[in-house]
Amino acid sequence: MIEVVAEILRGPVFIAGETLHCRITFTNKLTEENNSTNHNGTFEKISWASVQLHCQRYVNEQKVNLQQQQHQQISNIKSNESTTTNTDIVPLDSTALIATKGETGQTIYTSKPCVLFCDLKLQPGETQTFNYQETISTHVPPTFRGNYVKYSYKLTIGTQRVNCPTTLIRVPFRVLVIPDLDKYIRQDKAAIASSQPGTKVDNPFVCPSRTEIDSLTTALDALQILSCRTHQNVYNISNNRGRVCRLTLFKNNFKLGEDILGTIDFDHTDVPCVQYTVTLQSEENLNSNYRRKSSQLSNITSFTKQSEFCLSTFQSYLSLSIPLSCTPTFSMDLVSLRWKLHFEFVTSKISRSFLPSNSDASSSTTWSTANSIEVESMTWDLPIKILPTNPYFANNVAKVSCTTVTTI
Repeated sequence: MIEVVAEILRGPVFIAGETLHCRITFTNKLTEENNSTNHNGTFEKISWASVQLHCQRYVNEQKVNLQQQQHQQISNIKSNESTTTNTDIVPLDSTALIATKGETGQTIYTSKPCVLFCDLKLQPGETQTFNYQETISTHVPPTFRGNYVKYSYKLTIGTQRVNCPTTLIRVPFRVLVIPDLDKYIRQDKAAIASSQPGTKVDNPFVCPSRTEIDSLTTALDALQILSCRTHQNVYNISNNRGRVCRLTLFKNNFKLGEDILGTIDFDHTDVPCVQYTVTLQSEENLNSNYRRKSSQLSNITSFTKQSEFCLSTFQSYLSLSIPLSCTPTFSMDLVSLRWKLHFEFVTSKISRSFLPSNSDASSSTTWSTANSIEVESMTWDLPIKILPTNPYFANNVAKVSCTTVTTI
């Protein structure tokens, strides 16, 4: 019996463009049969092992129509008949690695397969460890679980013992995508090249000076630039009877795990506000070309919420947390995800104070609540942009195990 342990190092969350490292261990476990025949020098033999990354896309077929995309793919294949294409049809006795075998949905990204070894022999109790690394492409969608579309990433290890079927071992992981990361990487490469005179950037015979740490540092620097505070954003919110309040946000681009902070001022307004509610919402928008029905609406999901009573209040503070488990803003050909702050205001139709005024300081006045208030409601949406965060932070709340153990 051979035990195979696959462990993704550092954690299960990565930024697209970063290098994933995995440690794969093969151990010939000691059993009673091995102990009884150990004097004969028996060993276990594994024919081969290979590793590959892939992304699967799952769609809700009741709401998503992919016929147009499939027709386009078929036409592309017919127009390029001279080029070689990958196929998933192989004989049952083949030793080829099909990382997506048994998976549902469509495969939209695969890395180049990497062969770990061929004809590995393990004595009883012996262990062999292999290290695998692969750079995730920057042109991929993020990990996402929506109502219309889902994107899932897995590291698949295929291995086969002699005269045995192929065994596939899968380790799921999460991918976060930073928009326009390629632009920042090119800028860093140009800066490195300019600081080293006499070297060429595109020389295929020179080992590139960039490392994984540089790639992650570039990604984090890009996040800092995209999410930094440039200026305050002030919004005057009004209805048909006048101004309701003034909203001030310190910025409009936020990272996962950050707090959305702002102030809501009700001073010098025309319409008294009784209560307000702010909800952080995501909007999954399906491309109109792939909708089953033209009347299909966007799928809206609510996350954190804040509600306050603000009658006779001059100022209120807004604070909403962005969960680390959320998917940042992204846009693909099939689906896009946008974020917004959904405001609901309950305003009074009477534009006067509900507290009696008393100009005589020597006399007392009894204040009591109104028996009823004639109100009306209004809604307002403020689009915001949510960006990824440092993968080290996201690893702390990741619910995905980065280790898979199996026996072959």
